[in-house]
Amino acid sequence: MEDGKKDEVKRAGDSSMWALLRTRNFRLLWGAGTLSAIGDQFDLIAFPWLVLLLTGDALAVGTVIAVGSIPTVLFMLIGGSVVDRSSPRLILQLSNIARILIGSVLAALVLAGWLNLWLLYLFALAKGIADAFYYPAQSALLPRIVTDRQLRHANVITQTTTESSGFVGPMLAGALIAAFSGTGSVLPALEGVTAGARADTAGVGLAFAVVSAAFLISFLLLAFMRLKPEAADQSAGSQTTKEKSGESVWASIADGFRFVRSDAAMFTLFVLIAGIELFVQGPVIVGIPVLADTQLPQGAMAVGIIFSAYAGGALFGGLLAGVLPVPQKGLGRILVFTYVLSGILIMPFGFLTATWPAAALVVVIGVMGGYTNIMFTAWLQARTPQRVMGRVMSLLMVASIGLSPVSSAVSGGLIKLSLGWVFVGAGAMMALLSIAAGVRREIGEMKMA
Repeated sequence: MEDGKKDEVKRAGDSSMWALLRTRNFRLLWGAGTLSAIGDQFDLIAFPWLVLLLTGDALAVGTVIAVGSIPTVLFMLIGGSVVDRSSPRLILQLSNIARILIGSVLAALVLAGWLNLWLLYLFALAKGIADAFYYPAQSALLPRIVTDRQLRHANVITQTTTESSGFVGPMLAGALIAAFSGTGSVLPALEGVTAGARADTAGVGLAFAVVSAAFLISFLLLAFMRLKPEAADQSAGSQTTKEKSGESVWASIADGFRFVRSDAAMFTLFVLIAGIELFVQGPVIVGIPVLADTQLPQGAMAVGIIFSAYAGGALFGGLLAGVLPVPQKGLGRILVFTYVLSGILIMPFGFLTATWPAAALVVVIGVMGGYTNIMFTAWLQARTPQRVMGRVMSLLMVASIGLSPVSSAVSGGLIKLSLGWVFVGAGAMMALLSIAAGVRREIGEMKMA
């Protein structure tokens, strides 16, 4: 027993990947996150494709995605406050239970052919609420089971594995949907919810069944984690007496916002991320399925190929973050440069008529995104005290998805006018906003702790 304790202490002081992989709690959290990511990637392909099958309308795709994003935005900050007051693992478990039920019922209804558009709005709403609590808890738990020295490698392992799941997941989802589709293109088959359309949705129903199974296994892995009482509820132990004695949720959220606002570099990047979300997220999430259906010969498979190509690039970028020297200075400039270049590469997307050029572009974007995501996350986690970690991570996620309802809904309407120019505008705005952030002094002074 004493030897085991000594081993744990030794690993806590060891920042190597091998020390992390020998740690039981990290392995279980890593596995649970991987399975959750697989479920999310199947959702990412199945949901918009199902809406296209039922409606053939890009605007409907945008509004369903928006409806799913609204509760995530509204409840995310509450979720971050709840995480800081309780056990992140408990929040993860409860969220997974909700997501298992949603996926199972959705799969059954799709396979039975009983689904219509208003039910999709309902399921998107429920999934958005569950996600609002899951993601802050997931982000807050990792820094509580590893040391600050281990954070960069911990993020390399978890995020590159997530990207690996993203590489495999969309391709498998696209292949599964295509294998059970009776037509190469969605739109010609749509004449209401006919028997043919129900046959085309069989693959989507099976995809949702995979989603439910992935969340179930994730739930079980988290249940096997062995946390000491003080580790399981570390947030409560690190809070002030006022917070533990009944500070309101809104006051707690305001405290987290004040912390972010007081850090000039952090606040600037949060604003930049929110701007990119507004101008880029909608065109990409709504536009790629429409691009695949109207201009790419592989249809649903093309969606999977494109998203998988991004994930493969991000995987490689994450590995680079683990093996390249840590930039002691100029981190902010690196982040801004990758955002500018990514915006430029997005601009020609809507004019492509072949899948492989699109895949090649997103591989490059993915490499840059994978590297910068890990470096930024490690910088943010090391810079943030444990007492506000859940709230800061929830604020980051709100910045990342907060404007998604507006972006998705507006993009759905604009894409009906011109798919190509929507991508041009999205990429241009991403580049311009990044340049504006990059000239600020606090970004130039960013460095790893």
